[in-house]
Amino acid sequence: MAMAANAVEVVVIPTEMELKKAAEKLEAKISKNKTKMHRFPESMRSLGNDGSYVVPNVVAIGPYHHHKNHLREAEEVKRAAAYYFCRDSRHPTETVYEKIVSVAGEARSCYADDAVEGISEPDFADMMFHDGCFLIQWMMWSNGKKVDPPLESCFKIMSSIARDVFLLENQIPRLVLDALMELRPVSVHEFIANMRSYFYVDRRHRQNEPVPVDEWPHLLDLLRCCVSGSVSDHKSDISFAQTSSAIELGQIGIKLTASRTTQLKDVGIRRGHLCGELFVTPFLMNNRATCWLVNMVALEDCIYKTRDANFTIVGSYIAIMAMLMNREEDVHKLRAKGLVYGKLSDQETLEFFKTLVKHAYIGPRYMNILAEIEAYKHDRWLWIAMRKLVYNNIKIIVTVFSVVGVLVGIFKTLISVKKHHN
Repeated sequence: MAMAANAVEVVVIPTEMELKKAAEKLEAKISKNKTKMHRFPESMRSLGNDGSYVVPNVVAIGPYHHHKNHLREAEEVKRAAAYYFCRDSRHPTETVYEKIVSVAGEARSCYADDAVEGISEPDFADMMFHDGCFLIQWMMWSNGKKVDPPLESCFKIMSSIARDVFLLENQIPRLVLDALMELRPVSVHEFIANMRSYFYVDRRHRQNEPVPVDEWPHLLDLLRCCVSGSVSDHKSDISFAQTSSAIELGQIGIKLTASRTTQLKDVGIRRGHLCGELFVTPFLMNNRATCWLVNMVALEDCIYKTRDANFTIVGSYIAIMAMLMNREEDVHKLRAKGLVYGKLSDQETLEFFKTLVKHAYIGPRYMNILAEIEAYKHDRWLWIAMRKLVYNNIKIIVTVFSVVGVLVGIFKTLISVKKHHN
């Protein structure tokens, strides 16, 4: 007991070198965050039914879902696609494969350690080879280029490919695609323009809006940038306290209208002499577009909250749409204004945005819209009060004017009768 009482506790002080190594490790992790093939955030996995926003339906791209049984059939199609790719590139299979081997080590480092630790380096390179060739062939076919009839038939049958290749956990690094496109070029920007058009009812928009993005780590991020329309924003220091639904905005004289472009960043408020106008990009509520939107929100959650909040245009768009929807009546008004399309009911649309906004990383663009609404309310408070009085009592006013009209009609009739009698 005496020995225990007299024992001296040894304090180990970390050395500067140890602390420096920890700092360098953290810096390296942050610097690779944008090029990393991220996992779907755990906090968002409850969205959808049984992982419907996470797990691919027909084809696995990369190692995260490669082992799933229901995706095995696509592996044969991948091997056929690799054969056609090598043949049409006019390069020996060995040359194409060596291209992939040269970047496989760097590509492997982009994935989570637990996903690749059981995969040997040759097997990983083999996966990148087949997945990359498959993607290039499918992108060419999506661009309207001719592919071999058996492959075209498979692409048509596997109708969920477009949905699958834009899932967050179903990506391969850009460097793999770049290596293959050196041997057989494909217009990635044309492909993304085609895919972007699935967000909108009028698919002709894809011909009018270029895809100017050059830096992208994988296809989902490229699609996110193109749908957003920008990777920049401006912060606002104006404080705000309230939000406004579609019906509430109508009460204060701000009407809703569709944006002139299809980019999610194209949202704002225009002031007229008497009324205002909030323009928002319309959204097509179908299974593919909603799935892509959820995965873009997941991507922003993984990447941009550790970088610059100005990148979170998708999250801000979700927040604006959710702000406009408090009840089914608001959704009905948005639908009437052409801001929401699709087969989902008003209740389903309301639940989708209200649930997703809880997970969205909201940036300055949303704050700016709230600030503009508050400024509008402040500058036109008297006009708004008069308009609300009319808006909220329109039935009474109409009834009063109807009664007055009837009374005036009766009075005129009596005068006419009296004159005739005299």
